[in-house]
Amino acid sequence: MTRLFLLLLAFAIGTIAPTAAREGGGADREAVLADIRAMVEGASGDTALVVAITDRDRTIMVAAHGYSDIDRHVPATVDTHFAIGSLSKSFAAVALMQMADEGRFDPDAPIARYLPDFHVRSRYAPITGASLMSHTSGLPNYLANVASMRFLVTALSGFEPRYAPGEHFWYSNSGYQLLGYAAEAVDGRPFPMIVQQRILNPLGMTATAPQIDDRQRRQMATSYERAPDGDLVVAPWFEYIAADGAIVSNAPDMTAYARMLLARGGTPKGRLLSDRAFSRMITPVRDDYGYGFEIAEHGEMLSHTGSIAGFQAYFAVHLEQGLGIVILGNGPADRVLRERIVARLFGAAPKPVPDLTWRGVESFVGHFVGPGGKALEFRPGPSGDLLMDDGGKVLPLARIGREGWGAHLTPAGPRAFLFFRDASGAVSEVVAGDATFVRADAPRAPMAPASYGPLVGRYSAHGEEGPSVRIYARGAKLVLSYADSSLPLPLAEDGAGHFRFETPAYAPERLQFDTVAEGKAQRLLLNGVPLYRIELP
Repeated sequence: MTRLFLLLLAFAIGTIAPTAAREGGGADREAVLADIRAMVEGASGDTALVVAITDRDRTIMVAAHGYSDIDRHVPATVDTHFAIGSLSKSFAAVALMQMADEGRFDPDAPIARYLPDFHVRSRYAPITGASLMSHTSGLPNYLANVASMRFLVTALSGFEPRYAPGEHFWYSNSGYQLLGYAAEAVDGRPFPMIVQQRILNPLGMTATAPQIDDRQRRQMATSYERAPDGDLVVAPWFEYIAADGAIVSNAPDMTAYARMLLARGGTPKGRLLSDRAFSRMITPVRDDYGYGFEIAEHGEMLSHTGSIAGFQAYFAVHLEQGLGIVILGNGPADRVLRERIVARLFGAAPKPVPDLTWRGVESFVGHFVGPGGKALEFRPGPSGDLLMDDGGKVLPLARIGREGWGAHLTPAGPRAFLFFRDASGAVSEVVAGDATFVRADAPRAPMAPASYGPLVGRYSAHGEEGPSVRIYARGAKLVLSYADSSLPLPLAEDGAGHFRFETPAYAPERLQFDTVAEGKAQRLLLNGVPLYRIELP
């Protein structure tokens, strides 16, 4: 879950080759662990990075780097507490499958059996617990205005899925929040208490809390996120208690959880899950996702990422190799380093990751031509900023993200310039509102329909989680990007003032623009969550 639009979930690991870190690896295993320790301790940056590795019996390595609080220079240690975000989802699945073992919860029954006030308008079969646990329900990802609130059940009333449960995969934090409320109805206890008594206590996870609340704040690492100019800033604090991502833990406790999974639901004191329930959890349903885990290596590798309020986490176990790893951090994740660590442990080739480099100002310099031959010239400024020459008027720009620059105060209002690169990494297009500019020697981009003009701009919702988005036209397409991400999500019209994600066509996310004043739409409903135009680039 996160404002970065967490449909980008766990990362599959690639083909597993023979590895020195397998059980019984001896000196070879020690070499692997030493390499991983060196990678962690030599990591760049000041944010915390804690990595722990376990075999079936015990934790075999823990390494730490950076600070749990940068300003106060508090070093991160093995015991530092982090929010684990979506790693929490598997805890919800485990609790519900325990109830299935007890005959109290049927994953294949309509979830409305347990939540009678949950209603969607659908011509398809009812949404089940199984479809929610496998992200195949057809529900939208996240409703920020009612996340961690039981009103979500009512807020989803009237939603109309685009496909039958089980037909497609679409990551849905909302779905896991519903599962938590269903668990409460079955067990007759608050969901955090269910996790505490069913999972944390039996596994001896005494350092783990089943919800994020103000009691945890002093015990947790300070979390950080990347500001629009690239600097690290303290991430907003908020309490969270829903089943999709509310657990706070540390490396030793998470390795205890990994050992339970490596034992296929067993513990030294007895089984937490039956073999039947565990097998169902790790059986892929769609897109290699089971219940709370991405599944790879023919069911042998279980993994997931987690992200919430600046915290980043990764978790994986390999059942055949008998190894598990947890990676916890309190700031922007170094995905390249993570893939190197995971690959070294499990003997795989590192998985390619997106290029998230914050490039220097020089990479944005150039001459670009747009509709009607209008030209924009970008050149370096005297203080490391970027200057834009717009027909003889020089405008100083400030960074507004990894690939964006903007001007907050101009006679024409705020202006945002979003840069897009070709395969070589060179800027090939610049988008400014509803106009696309290309390099002088490139073919001109198609123009956007005039009807898109009133829609472009910045829309935000108040509150710690936002969201905040930019709407712009790239060529003839209307596009959405979350304000803290440069990932472009092209939109397709779905009726007057209504849009959906262009790809995939079955995506349940929906947008509706309304309340036009002075030629501009003033409100955007994103899955029913109201976002309002704000005069910022």
